Amino acid sequence: MTATTPSASRIALQNEFSQLGSRLVRFGQAMQEPSTTVSELMRLAQACGINLKLHVVSESGNGDE
Repeated sequence: MTATTPSASRIALQNEFSQLGSRLVRFGQAMQEPSTTVSELMRLAQACGINLKLHVVSESGNGDE
């Protein structure tokens, strides 16, 4: 059994949050890029622990909305 010190677990936790932050930033950037595919968004969202659900609605040209 390996004992971990409080400072070692704190560093590991900070590293984990830092990595999550980096993945969230990349996901946010991809959301703003018009060339990003849906499959890329799904992959990036999953890497952040996000269950991305998209609903697509076509625009009508009749102006009734």
